[in-house]
Amino acid sequence: MSLIIFLSVVGIILFCLEMFLPGAVMGILGGLCLLTAVIITTVKFGIAAGSFAFVGLLIASGIGLALWLYILPRSRMGAMVVTGQNLADSKSADSVDHFLNQTGKTITPLRPSGTALINGKRVDVQAESGFIERDCEIAIVKIEGSRIVARKL
Repeated sequence: MSLIIFLSVVGIILFCLEMFLPGAVMGILGGLCLLTAVIITTVKFGIAAGSFAFVGLLIASGIGLALWLYILPRSRMGAMVVTGQNLADSKSADSVDHFLNQTGKTITPLRPSGTALINGKRVDVQAESGFIERDCEIAIVKIEGSRIVARKL
């Protein structure tokens, strides 16, 4: 019985850790712990107890998910994760057209892409050909969608 409780608690903790650690590994391990707890319950106490444990874990998971969806956006950590910015309001690919024929200076080497300072703004740019060193004067010669192409002056 203590193994079943241990596996259930570990599974829930691993699910909680999945929020903070990328890669879904903790979620998969948590699910396997919970599944193992249900299987052990079924083998030890019969199909009725196993079914009860399974339904109980589903209900507990649903309640936990609902609480997480309600509490997380209102918490300090949720504020760091949720930007509150409407994606439709963000800059589109058309907003880089004004950089065409402008000059600037590379902040990082362009191998072939890197960062440049153009009109006081940090912009991701790509060298037209080859490599451009850091702190070189460049001119924006082409805009292809959201790709800004630069040439060394």
